[in-house]
Amino acid sequence: MENVPASSPTKPHFFQPLLPGFQSHLNIPMAFFSRYIDGTTNESNAVVKLRSNASDINWQVMIEGRRLTQGWQKFATSHDLRVGDIVVFRHDGDLLFHVTCLGPSCCEIQYDDDVIQISSAETDSDSDSKKNENTTEGGTSSDHSCFITRVTASNLNKDILYLPRDFLRSNGLMNRQCEIILLNEDGKPWTLFMTHEKSRFDRVYIRSGWRSFCLANGKRANSVLTFKLVQTATTPVLQLCSSLRPTSQNRFLTLTLTPYNLKNDKLCLPVTFVKANGIENAEKITLVDRYGIKRTTSLELEDGYGRMRLGKEWREFCEVSEVKTGESFKLELIKEGKDTATPLLKFCSKVFP
Repeated sequence: MENVPASSPTKPHFFQPLLPGFQSHLNIPMAFFSRYIDGTTNESNAVVKLRSNASDINWQVMIEGRRLTQGWQKFATSHDLRVGDIVVFRHDGDLLFHVTCLGPSCCEIQYDDDVIQISSAETDSDSDSKKNENTTEGGTSSDHSCFITRVTASNLNKDILYLPRDFLRSNGLMNRQCEIILLNEDGKPWTLFMTHEKSRFDRVYIRSGWRSFCLANGKRANSVLTFKLVQTATTPVLQLCSSLRPTSQNRFLTLTLTPYNLKNDKLCLPVTFVKANGIENAEKITLVDRYGIKRTTSLELEDGYGRMRLGKEWREFCEVSEVKTGESFKLELIKEGKDTATPLLKFCSKVFP
């Protein structure tokens, strides 16, 4: 029996109990889909974003008809969802959903603020590129020897860091309890302990030295770090790498102009695109339209998740570039000079289904 949407006209909800087989896909109730989603996109296979209180990650999930498919399994696994749990979806507009995870007792599942972590260096902009190349997440390979994590006030205070489950499983570390060595970017070692905690989440974390490692290397709360497994053996070794180094792939971003953007007069850049290109501290950005005309506008923090909001000039930029509601367009980030404080965001082309 499908659940009907909640009555809130501004932020409607729906909920679904998780039944056997939920890992492969999740159905959106027909009444909710018809009222709030159908007709909002002209793509047969659109992408929605899922967000939860467990992390600041925007999870990219394919929606095929009423089904959440590619990307849903990764979200479910990372949140340790199980048969009998209940998920509540709140539609925040612009195909963005906030998901609350409840246990069988209908109480919200409590996550430590650093348990949900990115398990590979894939970003929102990478997903956009894959989408444009008609390549799905399930058809691509990722480097399972690497993971990205975030330093938080909580894990510094507790002196522990939880490791991503898919990273652990892929490298045979899920049940290990042993010493582990962290190397900084210069190769200097720190010896910590890796502990297996048997619980609902079956978690593994490193302790007794995480805080010292971060302080010695100038890593504060909200720093994003990339680690690579360089040795398993008796004592695993993790090497700290430069976090989210910009690549040619990271420079490109695809956005869709939606009624939500126009109604709320805002257009935002995804947090992973912002961090991957090191523009989280930029206060201005120059928009270059399809005719090469430049408009410098403000770049402001939109929310606590790290999204950046473009100033009012984005409307004129879209109008001149002939981008209409419902259309997607590709942008390229260009930095003129090594340390420029004002990067360029250049219009490349429209993107058609």
